[in-house]
Amino acid sequence: MKKTFAIIASLVFLAASPALACDQQEAVDLMVKVSTALGEKAGAAKTEEDSQKVTAANAKMNEGGAALAAGDPDKACEIYRAVAQQEGIPLK
Repeated sequence: MKKTFAIIASLVFLAASPALACDQQEAVDLMVKVSTALGEKAGAAKTEEDSQKVTAANAKMNEGGAALAAGDPDKACEIYRAVAQQEGIPLK
């Protein structure tokens, strides 16, 4: 049930993404905020599974960095927001 809800929430989020367009600075701000939170999660990881989740989230963050470097801040923001949502990182 949780997995189904997560999939539905992700689809709704992705459908709304164009309304959440952002510029280069916002993308950088999101990257810093999410990366910092992931660093804290990595430090607090107690199990191998926790560490693997953070590692997977960091791999997605790298995809966002590549999009940002390629001049696509909208795609980068989409990735950063998805990682934040998946990892329970508040963006407000």
